Amino acid sequence: MTQPSDARKRTLALQARALRFSTGVSSLCPKKFSDLPSSVVWGQLVRAADSVSNNLLEADDASSTADFVHKMKLTLRETKESKLCLAKLRLGSLDGSGQSGDLEREAGELSAIFAAIVINVSKRLERQGNKRGANQT
Repeated sequence: MTQPSDARKRTLALQARALRFSTGVSSLCPKKFSDLPSSVVWGQLVRAADSVSNNLLEADDASSTADFVHKMKLTLRETKESKLCLAKLRLGSLDGSGQSGDLEREAGELSAIFAAIVINVSKRLERQGNKRGANQT
């Protein structure tokens, strides 16, 4: 059996990191809430964080580069939503906010990684499109 390429290893490591983020959010979610805002924000957070790992896996199975960019944009959007929910927990002193600092930092780091991927692949896609257009004239 051959070893995965370095690029594939990075992809798998990023998927594992996103899964740890998602499960980290789920494990910190309180079983009961003391108020409605805590319940609402945690509900949003759990859904968004779960979508991060799910959409990243979907992006890996994209049917084209354009489809990959689209799915990575969804992943980025859900990561940013997770980060915002974590900030709401902290700033609003909502249930479970005392333990969410590491997750908020991780959401920021994942957002930066996903944004860089979207930007770089979009630029590459645009360059390829420009090359095709130049070859047709």
